[in-house]
Amino acid sequence: MKVLLYGLNFSPELTGIGKYTGEMAAWLAARGHEVRAVTAPPYYPAWKVGVGYKNVWTVEDIRGIVATPTNTTKCSAGSLQVWRCPLWVPAWPTGLKRLLHLASFALSSLPVMLRQVLWRADVVWVVEPALFCAPTAVAVAKLCGAKAWLHVQDFEVDAAFEMGLLRGGLLRHVVVTAEGWLMRRFDVVSTISKRMHYRLITKGVAAEKAKLAVNWVDMAQFALPSLTGVAAYLQELAIPDGAMVALYSGNMGEK
Repeated sequence: MKVLLYGLNFSPELTGIGKYTGEMAAWLAARGHEVRAVTAPPYYPAWKVGVGYKNVWTVEDIRGIVATPTNTTKCSAGSLQVWRCPLWVPAWPTGLKRLLHLASFALSSLPVMLRQVLWRADVVWVVEPALFCAPTAVAVAKLCGAKAWLHVQDFEVDAAFEMGLLRGGLLRHVVVTAEGWLMRRFDVVSTISKRMHYRLITKGVAAEKAKLAVNWVDMAQFALPSLTGVAAYLQELAIPDGAMVALYSGNMGEK
């Protein structure tokens, strides 16, 4: 099967969407599929283009062994080709700068995505953020007769208004209406948690189209500490015996 992945972030980024999209691409290639990824050079979370990469259009053919943050995957059975497109990376991202940043990738990747129509993918998969890329994904899927799949890692429209990056009741109504209309153009819309899955339904995505596709973790990388070690750690943090402890593990960005 030919799978076209489209998104702003990709391996070798170690955090966020880049990790999961890169590992999924390697997993698909390892199972014999032909995979192409249209993405940007790595820049997150440092907000600068990674060492060894240039902010220009490039193509990488990845064969043999694909190293990911949690494992090493053989992908010789299939193929993985990464098309990178330039974008504007602000050193200090603000609300407006983030929008321009996302728009710059959507524009620079448009001709590359249109070129993929000749490749005739079976599935065009796009990840949100950035929703700016969704119209191109739908158009390319229709032009080459592929299924269009939107995967929502973050509801960026909701976040933009709730954080005050975008304001105004009328503007919110217009943008949310457009978002729902766009989501309904996809054959499949997936997201990463049950609560977010419910939100897809409230945005007008048909129940048969809305899917749950959670992020993963390699449990082999973790070992349960000894009870002695746990007790010492709780004592160090001045946490009383019998207290329930909740650990948050993830990005603690400005948002």
